[in-house]
Amino acid sequence: MSGASDLLRASEQDLAARLTAQLRETVFENRYFLNPRRFPELGTELASLFLGLFSGDATADPLARGRQLANDGVGEKTILGLVSTFRRFAREGLGARSAEAAPELAAADALTDLVVHGYMKGREEMLLKDQEQLRRALSTALDSQSQELLVKNHAIDTSINGITLTDLDGTVKWANASFLSLWGLGAAHEAVGRNVMEFWSGTDARRILEDLPRTGGWRGEFEAGRKDGGIFSVEVSASLIRNEEGRTLGIMTSFMDITERKRLQAQVLQAQKMDALGQLAGGITHDFNNLLTAVSGYLQLLLIDAPRDTQMHQDLMQIKAAVDRGTGLTRQLRLFTRQASGNRQSVSLNDVARETWEIFKRTFPPEITVQLELAPSLWSIDADPNQISQVLVNLCVNARDAMTDTSSESAGGMLTVETANVETTEERIGRYVTARPGRYVMLRVRDTGVGMPPEMLDRLFIPFVTTKSARRGTGLGLAVVYGIVTSHHGFIDVQSVAGKGTVFEILFPMAPQQKATGPVESAVPPLARGHGRILIVDDEQQVREIMSRVLESCGYEVLAAEDGRDALARFADGAGIDLVILDMMMPGMGGRECLARLRQKSPGVRVLVTTGYTSDGSAQELLREGALGIVEKPLDLKGFAERVQKIVGADTGAC
Repeated sequence: MSGASDLLRASEQDLAARLTAQLRETVFENRYFLNPRRFPELGTELASLFLGLFSGDATADPLARGRQLANDGVGEKTILGLVSTFRRFAREGLGARSAEAAPELAAADALTDLVVHGYMKGREEMLLKDQEQLRRALSTALDSQSQELLVKNHAIDTSINGITLTDLDGTVKWANASFLSLWGLGAAHEAVGRNVMEFWSGTDARRILEDLPRTGGWRGEFEAGRKDGGIFSVEVSASLIRNEEGRTLGIMTSFMDITERKRLQAQVLQAQKMDALGQLAGGITHDFNNLLTAVSGYLQLLLIDAPRDTQMHQDLMQIKAAVDRGTGLTRQLRLFTRQASGNRQSVSLNDVARETWEIFKRTFPPEITVQLELAPSLWSIDADPNQISQVLVNLCVNARDAMTDTSSESAGGMLTVETANVETTEERIGRYVTARPGRYVMLRVRDTGVGMPPEMLDRLFIPFVTTKSARRGTGLGLAVVYGIVTSHHGFIDVQSVAGKGTVFEILFPMAPQQKATGPVESAVPPLARGHGRILIVDDEQQVREIMSRVLESCGYEVLAAEDGRDALARFADGAGIDLVILDMMMPGMGGRECLARLRQKSPGVRVLVTTGYTSDGSAQELLREGALGIVEKPLDLKGFAERVQKIVGADTGAC
């Protein structure tokens, strides 16, 4: 793991800065134990700790360090946030290594789990120690009225945990203020006299009470309900109260609200699952793009030679349409793994609607009917297609949830997605704030779901405001929709009636220059010629053959290598190599390591990277490391030849 450790060690200061920022975000939680002036020092110590654990430092004991953090008074939310920050840091630092980084990332997760486990054990030991001290104090206090008042006033009643004192049958004799607050009770008489089992939900409550004389204590978790109907998670510790002679006097029960802790733990687990899904989808996209590169490349070569007025040309165009659909599928995958670019371009809302429906048609419940009413000859808009797709995805998901709401009398309904060209007037734009008359493209999403009350419409786009349950939504979806629409200079209007469905209507300004509508076939342009010696490095044989054939036909001398080590052997000292075309994702030595080694051999080497799995961030890193450009798969042969010609130097003419 030394290579991965060294890679992360190089960014230790960045990790320390992130951990320090995380500590500052939770300053309120740690206000009684940690001085904010110590945050930079503690962030540096934690960075050294995590990286020491990851590198296998024998002196770094994760369980002991976790206990130490508990003893230092670091809060639970803080430790979970620090662990999550390190895991994100490790994934960012090692994620580009794809499959080979998986064991290292798993090791990082396991080590940080030990730190959290040690922290939890430390907190548990502190809690048990405090509880034992409190239990002994109570045992004495029950024999002395004055001692009882002192302990209650200064120990129990001021505890942040809810505490009850009961007899051996479980009847509540006393409850502190925190207990009343946890259950939403207004006064002590609402708890006193009731059996504690009424506050311990679950079928094992009676068994636990009956076993207490034998076990001496019990600890566990359950879901509890407040007086107002709210549900929260609680951790319970129950123990017998004995006097100095060992005679049992009653039961003390402590309740701790762990709702926030469980929510944070669930968020960490969810983030890990989403990271894993993103890596899986990214790997599939990479392999699929390699296949599409081969198919598309040979197809483009055939189209160059095929006469346009023949059946063969028509058949090849049908194949090209299928390849283009495959390319669209990879674009959809990249959208959901956040790898798509953010470039504005001419976009058809009809294309976005069709692509979005392709994503959802197999996952929407069968009881929901989806209808596309797309206007012919629709004007295009100037937009980021991935963000526009995200708008439609969010609206369709909301509509689906509204029509499958279990509170409605019947699940199901009709979802309609419409597009239209609209020329707005002063009268029509009255409900759109800051809108002006002009030409717009309308997107309307209409459902027959449960609808919304009028008071909800005024707060619909405020972040975290939602009508969904906590398990079904965060309240961010429509806030994101609003942000994307406004960033594209568009306008949104919502109409809804409770029980009768909802209509979202969005207007996007028409693009000044319209793209042609409908398929237009044109002659395949010739490829740009050049001269020079080029080394192609790709683990896919068909991709190497396509690139070699294209570049040789354009006048270049081509060498081919099947992986990074083969490339280094063929490159030698770089003499005579005008350009290296390097695949980013390869088994063994990946493209990033190969690029670094090539630059060691020849600092002035010119490298063009090809990949089917990249994000804006990783692309910028490659450019900073010396790459001259990024070419995404599947390749457009004309654009590929032009890129090579600009880098190496051009001949006149075309091939």
